[in-house]
Amino acid sequence: MKVSGIQPSFGRALTTKEKAEFQKVQAEARKSLNLDKTTATIFDFSVPTTNSRMDTGIGTSFSDDAQVMASALKAMCGINSIQLQPQGEISNYVRSPYSGTSFSLGMHLIDLTKLQDKEYGEILTPADMKSPYIVENKNHTYVDYDNVFKRDGQKFQLEKAYKNFKKLRANSVLKKEFEAFKNNNKYWLEKDALFEAAAVANGSRDVNTWSKRDKNVFATKKGDTARIEQLKQVTNEQEINVVDFEEFIQFIADKQQKESKAKFNAQGIDIYGDCLIGFSDKDVWAHKSAFYPTAEFGCELGSGDKSCWSPAIDFSKIDGEAGELLYNKFDTFFKRYNGVRIDAAWQLINPMICEPWQEDGHNVFDKEGNKLGLEVGRQPVVANGGRKIIQDIVLKAADKNKISHDKVFLELLGGNSYQSLDAVKGLGTTLIHITRYAKSDWGRVKYYEGYNPSNKYQNMRPGDYTIGPGTHDDYSLIEQIENGKHRAEFLANDLHLNQEELRRSPAALSSAAWAELFTTRNQFATLPDILGQNKRINTPNTQQGNWTYRAPQNYEETYHKNLTQGKGLNVADALSKAIKAKNNGMGNALTDKLDKFAKILKQQGPMTTKEADKVIKA
Repeated sequence: MKVSGIQPSFGRALTTKEKAEFQKVQAEARKSLNLDKTTATIFDFSVPTTNSRMDTGIGTSFSDDAQVMASALKAMCGINSIQLQPQGEISNYVRSPYSGTSFSLGMHLIDLTKLQDKEYGEILTPADMKSPYIVENKNHTYVDYDNVFKRDGQKFQLEKAYKNFKKLRANSVLKKEFEAFKNNNKYWLEKDALFEAAAVANGSRDVNTWSKRDKNVFATKKGDTARIEQLKQVTNEQEINVVDFEEFIQFIADKQQKESKAKFNAQGIDIYGDCLIGFSDKDVWAHKSAFYPTAEFGCELGSGDKSCWSPAIDFSKIDGEAGELLYNKFDTFFKRYNGVRIDAAWQLINPMICEPWQEDGHNVFDKEGNKLGLEVGRQPVVANGGRKIIQDIVLKAADKNKISHDKVFLELLGGNSYQSLDAVKGLGTTLIHITRYAKSDWGRVKYYEGYNPSNKYQNMRPGDYTIGPGTHDDYSLIEQIENGKHRAEFLANDLHLNQEELRRSPAALSSAAWAELFTTRNQFATLPDILGQNKRINTPNTQQGNWTYRAPQNYEETYHKNLTQGKGLNVADALSKAIKAKNNGMGNALTDKLDKFAKILKQQGPMTTKEADKVIKA
């Protein structure tokens, strides 16, 4: 007979009064455990839109809905920071946020509803908001990129807003803010806008199809000044000046990003940006002299083949153009966010460079769509054992913006990560680790904090790293638990739990996996894992279904229903188990309080706080 620990049950949300009490108990528990950063990993596109008549088919952290969800995550799960994934420009053809731009923010992030406000000069009207782009879309369960990028979609609405913006008085507050924004972002803004003008002039966004002159406008640092002046005059089919319009889009996106960050911070929630190690075609065109002519960043696939995935900076120019580009890139991120996650950070320390593999002049791809490459024989060597870039560029930009080093998160997973660890010792940065591959002798929290002089991943303090079940590229925690009975032994030992129960019950094993994260100082999890959903954000080496996850509109109800089935983050239970683990399995008055709330969440009753307030009497 197959025994499952996931049984249908009932549960209820906390009332407003109970939630206030629970906040105090959580604070007490966090202090007891010396916890610091509890982070939710969220992609903008995943943010739900709760007003069905205003849903464009994609979410944004710039929305009021994002603030409401953040407040709920803080109250329900103790979240005090959010790792926003890359916010650069994407398209309907290149949807991965990890292929976006380094400097320009994506126009899909802009919350159109706010452009009706006085602080935005009312540059969109209520009539504009009745567009079929907004009203007719009924999709809430996945991202509808086709709707966002259709001819009368997001860009069309922003063109309306731009035309109304141009009609504002020259001394209007918004126009003064626009001029200040352009003055403060001279390094990248005009160049990124000129790319769009060149695309219009050449009738394509594919640089390879452009005229030789336009391909090489910025082949030198100074640029082709005569052609630049010509491109500044290019207009689109709406007779809108392309450069001015693109700068306007970036101004609005930047304004909304800053406003949303301030609101998150007012809630006591830090916002971290995700800085791509790679670069887009726009980045390369605008800073051509900083890149190798043909070599790209690469990595080794599971098959043993090498894959090329991004243009690579020329490491021989790290004291020149390449270093200047990197510094400005990180400086921009530290201006926008409270901290930064550096994607594939090992590429800045111990890089792998490949040449795309070509046959008959064309790139070669494997069946999963990976662009295959050949590892360059002489790999670049970064000065000071790979420490130079992190210390002299990344952390210098952090210091300038008064960002503490522990808010610089280095993804040293895969690739040449192991060989990169020595380069960051003593710099105060935070490393990212996951428990997806955890075994008794590797990948568990006790492993990272253990002592082994021959193993660089060990001998660390709890504050040296943040640990979670997996990244956006990994299986959901539910999938991990279904195939993770081997974890029962070490989780039972580390948390002083019943090993047989963990083997027998997926719900108990899931509870233990969450609790383990709270035995160390910093922890993170993806939004679908927190909500208890068996959803993936990205499946590497596949082309279909990625980057489409949206949290349900009724996420609070979904969360509480899933808790009753042993899914999702029951933070009361996790904190209680973590404290007991620290006390050799013994509880105390604080764990009694936590257990009380964990039990409430499994009582029969309403699934939202609003409903609980109506029916639960104090």
